[in-house]
Amino acid sequence: MNNRMLLFDVDGTILSSDGSFSPITLKFIKICKNKGYLIGILTARSRSMKNLCLLAQVPYDFIAFYNGAQIYAKDHMIENNVLPFEQTFCMLQKLNNDFPDIGIDIHLEPWNFSNVCEEIYHMWTDKRKTCILNDLPKYDIQRIRLESEKLITIPLQNYMVHESNLYYTRYSDAIIVHKNANKGCAAKKAAEIFDIPLSQIIAFGDDVTDMDMIKIVGTGVAMGNAIPALKRSAKYVTATNDRNGVATWITKHLLQ
Repeated sequence: MNNRMLLFDVDGTILSSDGSFSPITLKFIKICKNKGYLIGILTARSRSMKNLCLLAQVPYDFIAFYNGAQIYAKDHMIENNVLPFEQTFCMLQKLNNDFPDIGIDIHLEPWNFSNVCEEIYHMWTDKRKTCILNDLPKYDIQRIRLESEKLITIPLQNYMVHESNLYYTRYSDAIIVHKNANKGCAAKKAAEIFDIPLSQIIAFGDDVTDMDMIKIVGTGVAMGNAIPALKRSAKYVTATNDRNGVATWITKHLLQ
């Protein structure tokens, strides 16, 4: 049994602010892999071809997209926490009718829809076509992002469907996902799959969506660029993502 694992958020953690991987960060993740650590990625990103190519640079054993809506061990899906189309579509129609100025972005693989552009595109071929909300293809939904300057004043909880969860990002957007599509549940699933105690897992993050993960594992590490609440909840605070914070912490605590 391998009883050691590292879990990484992507944006703001292992990616620099320009959206690229620092060679130093990748080097130290690979060193940990070679020393027997299992590697997990927990990201809000979608499973688009662009993101798959980007994340292929990391030698991961476990990956969760949309913060845990889709969970894979290597390339094998082991959990699919999605919102059912029919029920969720009725909620979106009502929300759009009541607040027509809200920007709505919907991931329903393999499609991504935006009512702002009135466009839908294929996440793997990048094929694009005109589309309005009422013409959405009937696929179950991985994630909904809502955008509006007045978002905080809208009673979004009144629109939630059964088994959905709502949270706000640091950018004042609102995200709607399945209640189990969060990094805390994904970390538990990683522990279960690989038979690793949560106490033996180290997790790195920077934003509110990393909070459940940071709190539930044995060692939570907040990036120097993390929100204050995450820093307070983490066991350690390292340097920022632009100053190789992941590599700094690994060097000090795992490779001495």
